[in-house]
Amino acid sequence: MKLGSMLPTHCTGEYRVPAETIRWWAREATGAGFHGLWVLDHVVKPDTYHTSLLDPLIALSHAAAVAPEINLGTSILIAPLRHTANIASQALSIQHLTEGQVTLGLGAGYVPKEFEVTGVPRTERGPRVSEAVSVLNRLFEGEASFSGRFHEFENVRIDPVLDTPPKLLAGGSSIVDEDGNRRIPRPILDRILDCGGWLARPTQPEKLEAEWEIISEYAREQDVDPDSLRRVMLQYIHVVDTDDREEAHREQKPAFEDYLAGDRDFDYAKRYCLTGTPADIHADLDAVEAMGFDEVILGQVVHTPADLEQQFDLLVETFLDA
Repeated sequence: MKLGSMLPTHCTGEYRVPAETIRWWAREATGAGFHGLWVLDHVVKPDTYHTSLLDPLIALSHAAAVAPEINLGTSILIAPLRHTANIASQALSIQHLTEGQVTLGLGAGYVPKEFEVTGVPRTERGPRVSEAVSVLNRLFEGEASFSGRFHEFENVRIDPVLDTPPKLLAGGSSIVDEDGNRRIPRPILDRILDCGGWLARPTQPEKLEAEWEIISEYAREQDVDPDSLRRVMLQYIHVVDTDDREEAHREQKPAFEDYLAGDRDFDYAKRYCLTGTPADIHADLDAVEAMGFDEVILGQVVHTPADLEQQFDLLVETFLDA
């Protein structure tokens, strides 16, 4: 299983990461052996984090200029907030400019203010991202026509047409219904199959395995081999060089609480993110690998240049050089 790295694009007030630090991270991640650089997306700062983020596709374009060899991806891009033709044009341009593979991880979004400021009805977010997947798949093949609820065009081609266009992944997770049964809504399942892969959010290995079983069962029902689906997971991490779990948690608590906000406290981080000793984190990653995941994206919760440099060194020493 490969390990990807989240490009630190925090940009709100004191959390703003200097541009040179972002460029440094991109260059160093390439040399250290990370499989890809990934970016998060929020147009408006959500209540669940203390910081917003730079525009994801502009950040990836910048990364492609300073580290052209590494794979690039979004985890996730909130598709309903942007016109699909613009997403296609930007993604194709980045794919042309980089030597790596571009992946668009697509999601529906959840922050009400983001839909308000972009003028998109929040109630349409699911149908919009589903239709965006269909449109992107067609536009990436070359000249295309489409007739749907939100898109209507005939014989349109967005250049450059590439032999190896950007790849797609669909985000999405499960809900528990009134009877206590875990399920994934069918539109999300359809998007995963249409994208050819799933981008999972941070969660416990047990829940991740249950969700993958739901996806696998649905894929087989649709005559799709589950093993043909690409599997990538986003995770947040703060490495502490100790064998003492309590000591690790003491150092991780302020780091996570300085990044996560709202009801996402350190108890949330311990349940859903990579915490504890390096051995604990290795065990969690081994469990994800055993489920057949292709890549885990390691996202940082710190923002100062000094803290980012320290975490980078610990990530490389603990997980890439081990």
